[in-house]
Amino acid sequence: MKGIQKRLGSLLMAAVMLLSLAVTPAMAADTQNPPTEVTNCEAGGIWTTVLALGFSDTAWMNAINAVKVNDVPYNKEKIDSVSSTTGIWEAGKYPFNGGAQGELPALKFALNSGTTFPVTIVLSAKGYKDLTVKVTQADKWGDTYTAEAVVNSDSGNGGSGSTETPDTPENGTIAISDVTIAKDNWNSNWVVSFSNADGYVSKIQTVKVNDTKWTSTSYGPYSGGSYKKNTENNRLEFAAKDFSSAPVIGVLKSGDVVTITATGYNDLTFKFVLDDNGNASAEAVGGSGSEPEPPTPPEKSTINVSDVNFESSSSRLDWYVTFGTESDKSDNYINAIKGVSVNGHPWESRNTTPSTGGKYCKYNKSNYMTGTKTLVLAFAQKNYSSDSGTDVLKSGDIITITAEGYNDLMFKLVIDKKGNAKVSSDTTPGDIYQLHVKIEGSFEAAIVGQKKYDGVSSATTGGASGNKNSSVTVHGALVKQGTKPTDKDWEKLDYWSEIKLKGSSVSIVPDTEKGTPESADSGMEGVYMKTSSDLTLDGTPRDEGSYLISISITDDQGRTATSNSLPFRIYTGEETLADQIQIKNLKQYDNGLYAWDIMEPWAIKNFGSNVDGEENSVCVPKDLEVWYGSHKSGTYGVLGNDIAWDDVKAGNIPQTLYIPEGCNLTLMNMKVLSSVRIVVENGGKLTLRDSTVQGIIDVQSGGTFSMNYDAFNKKFTTGASICGQLRLADGAILENAAIYSHTNYLANGNLKDRSNDEAVVLTTGNVTVKGQVFISGDDAGGTEKGQTALKVKGGTLTLGDGAVLAAYGGDGKTLLYPNGGSAIELDNGTISGNGKVIALGGSVLFGSGSSAVSGTGTITTTEAYIQGATAYNRAGKNAQPGKSHDASVAINSGKKYVANGTLVDGTNDPLADLYWKSSIDATPDLRKYEIPANSGYVLMNIPYAEFYAAEKDANGTAAKVDAVSSATKQKTRSTLAAGSYHKNADGTDISGVIYPVYVADLSALYGYNQVKDSDRLTITVTPKDKEITTTYTGKDTLFENPDYAYYVLSEVPKSYKTLTVKSDGSFSFGKATAKMTELGDTSVSLKTGSHRAYYKLEVSEKVSGKLPKNIKSMVSAVTLHTTDGQTYGLRHVAEIWHGTKLGFGVDSGLQDKTIDKITYYLNDGTIQTIAANIKVPKSTQNVTATVENALNTAREAVVTVENLPADFVAEYTVTSGNTDLSEYNFAVENGKLRWTGEPAFGTYTLTITDKSGVYAPVSTSFELKTADIIAKYDASKKALVKASDAITEEQFAAYLKAISAVSVDGTSYAASGKGSVTIVKTDGVIDLTAQPFSKGEGASYNLVVKATGYQDLTFTVTTAKKSNSGSGSSSSGSSGSSYAVSAPSTKNGDVTVSPKNASKGDRVTITVTPDKGYELDKLTAKDASGNKLKLTDKGNGKYTFTMPGSKVTVSAEFVEEQAASIFADVPTDAYYAKAVEWAVKKGITNGKANGLFGSNDPCTRGQIVTFLWRAAGSPAPKGTAKVPGDVLPGSYCYDAVAWALENGITNGLANGTFGVNNTCTRGQSVTFLYRAMGTAPTTVNGFTDVESNAFCAEAVAWAVENGVTNGTSASAFSPNAGCTRAQIVTFLYRAYQSK
Repeated sequence: MKGIQKRLGSLLMAAVMLLSLAVTPAMAADTQNPPTEVTNCEAGGIWTTVLALGFSDTAWMNAINAVKVNDVPYNKEKIDSVSSTTGIWEAGKYPFNGGAQGELPALKFALNSGTTFPVTIVLSAKGYKDLTVKVTQADKWGDTYTAEAVVNSDSGNGGSGSTETPDTPENGTIAISDVTIAKDNWNSNWVVSFSNADGYVSKIQTVKVNDTKWTSTSYGPYSGGSYKKNTENNRLEFAAKDFSSAPVIGVLKSGDVVTITATGYNDLTFKFVLDDNGNASAEAVGGSGSEPEPPTPPEKSTINVSDVNFESSSSRLDWYVTFGTESDKSDNYINAIKGVSVNGHPWESRNTTPSTGGKYCKYNKSNYMTGTKTLVLAFAQKNYSSDSGTDVLKSGDIITITAEGYNDLMFKLVIDKKGNAKVSSDTTPGDIYQLHVKIEGSFEAAIVGQKKYDGVSSATTGGASGNKNSSVTVHGALVKQGTKPTDKDWEKLDYWSEIKLKGSSVSIVPDTEKGTPESADSGMEGVYMKTSSDLTLDGTPRDEGSYLISISITDDQGRTATSNSLPFRIYTGEETLADQIQIKNLKQYDNGLYAWDIMEPWAIKNFGSNVDGEENSVCVPKDLEVWYGSHKSGTYGVLGNDIAWDDVKAGNIPQTLYIPEGCNLTLMNMKVLSSVRIVVENGGKLTLRDSTVQGIIDVQSGGTFSMNYDAFNKKFTTGASICGQLRLADGAILENAAIYSHTNYLANGNLKDRSNDEAVVLTTGNVTVKGQVFISGDDAGGTEKGQTALKVKGGTLTLGDGAVLAAYGGDGKTLLYPNGGSAIELDNGTISGNGKVIALGGSVLFGSGSSAVSGTGTITTTEAYIQGATAYNRAGKNAQPGKSHDASVAINSGKKYVANGTLVDGTNDPLADLYWKSSIDATPDLRKYEIPANSGYVLMNIPYAEFYAAEKDANGTAAKVDAVSSATKQKTRSTLAAGSYHKNADGTDISGVIYPVYVADLSALYGYNQVKDSDRLTITVTPKDKEITTTYTGKDTLFENPDYAYYVLSEVPKSYKTLTVKSDGSFSFGKATAKMTELGDTSVSLKTGSHRAYYKLEVSEKVSGKLPKNIKSMVSAVTLHTTDGQTYGLRHVAEIWHGTKLGFGVDSGLQDKTIDKITYYLNDGTIQTIAANIKVPKSTQNVTATVENALNTAREAVVTVENLPADFVAEYTVTSGNTDLSEYNFAVENGKLRWTGEPAFGTYTLTITDKSGVYAPVSTSFELKTADIIAKYDASKKALVKASDAITEEQFAAYLKAISAVSVDGTSYAASGKGSVTIVKTDGVIDLTAQPFSKGEGASYNLVVKATGYQDLTFTVTTAKKSNSGSGSSSSGSSGSSYAVSAPSTKNGDVTVSPKNASKGDRVTITVTPDKGYELDKLTAKDASGNKLKLTDKGNGKYTFTMPGSKVTVSAEFVEEQAASIFADVPTDAYYAKAVEWAVKKGITNGKANGLFGSNDPCTRGQIVTFLWRAAGSPAPKGTAKVPGDVLPGSYCYDAVAWALENGITNGLANGTFGVNNTCTRGQSVTFLYRAMGTAPTTVNGFTDVESNAFCAEAVAWAVENGVTNGTSASAFSPNAGCTRAQIVTFLYRAYQSK
């Protein structure tokens, strides 16, 4: 306090002196004070630093006329924000704080380059005193600045701008604020700078520190007591570090008082002050010009805990401690240290680094890289002296340091698990870290008396176990107190762990809670191995029971921890498998399955039983997934006993292990001895891995066996072997197995009585191989023959698709002279399937090789690689090489390599590299068995789409082909389809093209039908009721064969396609190789509306002979090409007719395109092209145009046109053959066709053309009829006669000739053409013998006669009744022409017939009377040949039929009567009620989800094929048809659609879809029914809206003929009208009733 008072006194004295100075008159009168408040201070700029100072007095700012910055004058100029000009200033505005308050008045300075803060600015303004502003930067890298402004009392440039000069110059004064202290660049010296005092240092006379005079030196300085004057830079320098070995005076320290005396200046006195960061500054301690007061005793400094740094020495034997980042600060503190205590106990200071606890020293640590030394406080990190009584520093120790001039420093030492030290200000006693230990794994159970449990020689740490049965590791964690270790905190405790242990101990105690007596002795000792962190056991198990094992540890910091306990079980060795394999002893996985992890005890010789009625039989739990004998390869669990091999062969096997249905078990690290028979039951699966089976494995039907295969990672392994035999019964499966045997050279337990060459694997019956299977027999033993790998006894061993079976006969090498074994022995067995067989006879040294395949049987797999073994030509041995196969074995594989072994000199086997090194290599290298390709040319059936796919022009798109089929089944099987083939023998399909193909490997065709010269095919067709039979032989039989059927050609064809097998096994075909040649002098024309295809092209010759003479039988394929690069392929019959007539549909994608080329692929090996220029108009197929028939005198008729495109510019013309109609002025206006005059009656054609030519024309025929009635019906003559005498014979004859059709009872019969029936003879007489008149005597028929150009004539014809007189003079029925009609009795109803005897043509009536509660389900009448007769339902239980010329049998079936109506929307009197009831009974439909039938709902295409499929019994599809994408798998109709496609009922829509939700039309519905169950009709349809070439024409005729439907009117069928569900089931019901 006293010092402070003195300082205040000095300051007051200085102030009085200043106030006493005289003020000149000019100053008093003309100057005023400038503003001293700097409102804002910021620095910015882009290319230079611009300092901005905010002032509120703008008048003063504008009066400024001189500026100095750090005593450097600045010029007044405009400062641009992007300017790089420096040394200038201006008064203006500045956006302080980012412009938050706008721009404020400011002075701006563009600072010179190199200017550093603090900055002193002197501002002179006219009429104001000078103002000095000092600007300071808060920190070197910060952007915060502060400004302090002081008015210069002796300044001012008001008035004249001059001041009065004193007579005597006064001493200058250095302000404390002008003193700056900083370190030099080497941190060696303190540099004291003086601003506003040029030349000051050169005038310094003396420097005193704490009133002691220091010496001026021209070097250094290197210690306290001296200083250096740097007059050039006006700086004073002091040593910041003491470089003297024996300093007398210390360097400057905080609190020292410095006094400087200089000529012309008042003495400058200030206090040297250091802050916590080591930065120095000057503080005032006395007034200017006065003597310095006695120095104030320096205050004690403080070292913060954060400054303390512990560092381990490179040897990690010592701790080095420094204080702060500034070395001089740390050095000063260490030099000042007087004492150190740890946990309250003083430690001794030493001159050398301590080697024990209790001591410390101050030590200069050398840095040999830099050649420097650092002063540190040193402690021993480890005790390396034997006489220490005090331990070294430990984590948690509290350290207190006392130092002169410093406050005491106290902190806690914290050492982490890595050995790194840090300090904490928390001085609460105790370590912040806590040690944890745990043990993980398991100790395998032991058996009393078991030797070498873990193979450890002694209970010492270190080393590793060579025979470990335990699998336990020790883990440690070091975390903060109260914190639970996380997974990442734990580490294995071994030599390399970060936690360093000082000691450990293992505890083994009885588990009394498990019933083990406290006195029990395990006989074992725990061994902790630091090299591996393993915890193992040593000793001999003594007392049976359960034990708990744990470990306790101590680390190098004295922390301790005890682990959890793991169980250890000792068994007696008399336990049974039945007791031990119970679920309670198993480990359950998340998937619900179990593991025996690990079998306990490890050896079980007794079985017991858990199988009813059997002894020593154990069935494993169904959910047992894996059975471990151990977790280490080479360490095994043992099951069963060793029994004599003769007992095994005799079937005397006492113990049985069952693998039940649903169990998929893997045996790992097990030895199954010969007393155990393993049985894999139906639905069970066994996989052997790293295990040995000494006995028999029986795989029953439905069971599966795998071996040395990791199913999870899908790879083969090694380690498992079968020394007994694997037997697979009929129906068993062998899947992914690498099987090898050690039967002759691996002991069966302790027995070595086995010498065996019987097959490793035996199959009996039909067995399947899946995936890859490898089998190797063992080297020959006492039988002197290598072991057979595989024996197929009876039945067939079938290889699945892509499967591989490789078998290797056992060698004959170990005993030198034995013979090799067979790879495969066929005992009347067969190996077949779409896979590959590899067989190699066993190799030998001096013996003979066996056949690779021996016995009797056949191999018919896709591929076969059969190789006999090599033998060596050695004198006197007469060794013979192995054959590929015995003579009684046939190798019929499609692709094969078959070779006998050879006899060689020397010892090198040329086949050595082919043999599988079993137990070394997981599998053989299959690449070694590649079979060279056998290339060739074939004539092949190529599906259209695949043939045309490559037939495109350069840069064109792939050829497209429509999915069309022919409804004309006769044509597809006739010579009209030459060049094509069909795979369906009924002719419902045109499948593709027969064309030559090059096949690089003919084995790729294995499995496809090969046509040979011996093949013969006879096809009979009946076009136009004319029977034609054609016989095909050899390659011509491809005509009716499946896709990809082929005939091998003996010569290279002129043109061919190249076959490529794709990755999925499917085929693709390249472009035909023949060079294209152009045919000239030809022309091409186009017509639309063709009955075969909408668009029809016709190629014709301009010059005779340009086209091949027999082109119609030469066409293999045709493509159309368009100018935009599109290619379109055509099908035979449907689109190719007679070679020169070509068609395509509206869905071909050719509309509005121009066809510029037609390409013919001919069967003579040439490809011919024809140039064209055909613009394909847009289709008008959906446009309908009708003209109402009218009298020729009416002069108008109604014209109806529907679906005409909006941009169709219509022009109408009427024609009639070649007749000139111009005089009648036919024209269409406002829906009316009008004409003048009286044109002739007859048929006319109205054609609508598109004026723009974009669309195809639309045509329709109509009749203009005469008003004259030409004929009438004369009942007495049963004939048509002239209507009146006015009618001439010529007119009547013309009428009869014009008759086009006659309708009888609603069924129309054409009068001419295909399928015509003559009703009206040429003389007008009605032919009552015609088929429609079949009702019998006295029957009436309604007839409608249609004659072109005449009005319809309607009348009724009644047939005459036969006379009952006995003479029979007028009867055609004579004695012996009457046939019996019988109706056998039936259950639940009565059937009567009348008459019971009838002649041919008579009508017979059947009366059906169901019993109460029953109704008729089915009624049939069959002739003597079993043909069904057509029944006509007359109602009320009466049905009629026409008597054939044989006896007739009538049968009926009755069913329980259905309720009045099973659906609310099906009235009992509805026409479809009976049909719905029938459909429900037959399971064809169950109605809709809402409980209704949906009678009037549209019936979709998906629904109708489902009804048909169910009616057919819901047969499973064969999978041969490609189901369109809009029919989703699993949907209600998926199987039905597949079945319908397979059976030719439908081919889907032209756009590639099925149209599953499209409403089924009447035309489609009867077509589906007809294709599913119809026979060719005997009549033609008479409907005007069903053209004779329509897709449904035959189906409509059949439907009408069989009573399925009669059309929507007498003349209309409405084929495009949609069908309801009620209509569809009615059609279906009627169709089935007519069968």
